Parts: sequence; C-alpha cells; structure tokens
Amino acid sequence: MTDPQISAYRPRPRWMQALAGAFIAAMGAGLAWFAWHQATSEGQFSLYAAFVGPAFLVIGLGLAVFGGYREERLARGENLDGMDGFRLLTTRWRIILGVSLASASLYTLALRLGWVPH
Repeated sequence: MTDPQISAYRPRPRWMQALAGAFIAAMGAGLAWFAWHQATSEGQFSLYAAFVGPAFLVIGLGLAVFGGYREERLARGENLDGMDGFRLLTTRWRIILGVSLASASLYTLALRLGWVPH
C-alpha cells in the first residue's frame, strides 16, 4: 500500500461533494424539464437540453450519494499518481457514466418519437 498523501490531489469534503452533486442534478433536471416543456408545447425541443439534462441529473445524483471517484480511490489507499482519464474512474463511476449516457439517449429518443405524455 502506498501513502495516499503523496498524491498532489487534495480530497474535497464530503458535504461539498454532496452539495455540488445536488446542484448538478438540479441543473440537469431543469434542462430535462425545459426539453420536455418545449416538446409538449411547441412540438420541437432543444437536442442539447434533452441529452445533457438527464446525463447531468444521473451524474449529479451519483456525486451526491456516493461522492467522487478520486476520493473513493484515496479511501481505499490507492495512489493516484500516473492515473488519468477513464483509468481513474472506479467501477461504480463507470456504471454511473453508462447509466447517464443510457438515460440521456433514451430520454432524447422518447422526446423525438413522441413517447412523452402531453
């Protein structure tokens, strides 16, 4: 085991991560609502809002509930030196990322095909 304090990364407090996650989730929910509202009232919608909204909602909830992936690795005693990008993500965060992309895709498809209730 290596000392996690050797890494240059400074962990964020858990309450700060939860607050940031709640903010990201709220912004994602707002974008998803905006796309839904456009689709139901105008018959067209912002593709950006339809895709990014649900993705941010899921990622924000993941951050609020589980905390960050770097802090998760540091809590296990792992050294972050030399790790970056997708390799830095834990299995839990890879699943969250997959769920966020799937939810964004399904929501956008549902709006596009008119599967949402008016």
